[in-house]
Amino acid sequence: MQKQVRYSPSDFNNVFWFGAFESKVNPNTGVSVSTFSKKEKMHYKAQRKTINQRYALVGTALENTSIIVIRHSKLSDLYQYLKIADKTYKIIDCSIDDSNNYMTYDFLTIKESKGVN
Repeated sequence: MQKQVRYSPSDFNNVFWFGAFESKVNPNTGVSVSTFSKKEKMHYKAQRKTINQRYALVGTALENTSIIVIRHSKLSDLYQYLKIADKTYKIIDCSIDDSNNYMTYDFLTIKESKGVN
């Protein structure tokens, strides 16, 4: 039997926005510019990696990633990007808990993004 992960509601004290990049026309130049458009607001908890986990990821595509924990939501599958403060991140992996338990959490592996990748 899998161990149920428990977090306190006060752990989810940070906020991020799910969103997407949309093409908008710059009114001054007439050039189409890709900008992040906020869609859904969520609370999250930052999950730390152990030293062993960090060393195991060296040299892989997951080397400079972070993990955040959110309450289970169908939004995890809908969006590829999210914004925390002024930084945009691409969702690399979603570990979704879709069991029938009362409190379930999704673990999102994210990597900083400069735009549409």
